[in-house]
Amino acid sequence: MRRMDDCVHLGIDPASTRIALVAYHDADEPIFAENKKLGKSGAPACSAARQETLAFVEKCRERWPGLAVVAAVESPVVGRGGPRATIVQAFASGAIQGALFDAGVEVSLANVSSWKKRVIGNGRASKEDIANFVGLRWPTFFSQAEGSQDLADAICIARYGELTA
Repeated sequence: MRRMDDCVHLGIDPASTRIALVAYHDADEPIFAENKKLGKSGAPACSAARQETLAFVEKCRERWPGLAVVAAVESPVVGRGGPRATIVQAFASGAIQGALFDAGVEVSLANVSSWKKRVIGNGRASKEDIANFVGLRWPTFFSQAEGSQDLADAICIARYGELTA
């Protein structure tokens, strides 16, 4: 059984045309993050999601050599865009999960309500609640993220993965 303090924790918030990735080894140390546009949805976005994910994992391994990398990926959810947007998001999520698997990364899925409940304390937490939490818990990261809701979600997803491993 792997000790979670011997791991790099990734949190990934995928969408149909963008991906937010956050990584840390110790939740109190500096955090490594990227927020990338994937381009047009569909096959081009899936390909870009795969490439960005593999590149991010490689950067994490360079930054934290010798540590295992584990990832939590937010599960697709039917939202404002309706079923079509969810299906496209699911395609990108599948490309991300496949890339992580191919890179030898343990992957878990993070249900939206579950990660919000476990990390924020409220399964129906609003964007404002999440931003407030991240601003208090990781003020330097929050400042550097310049208000990116995607990056705020991604760091919470990473924390959820750590807490539930």
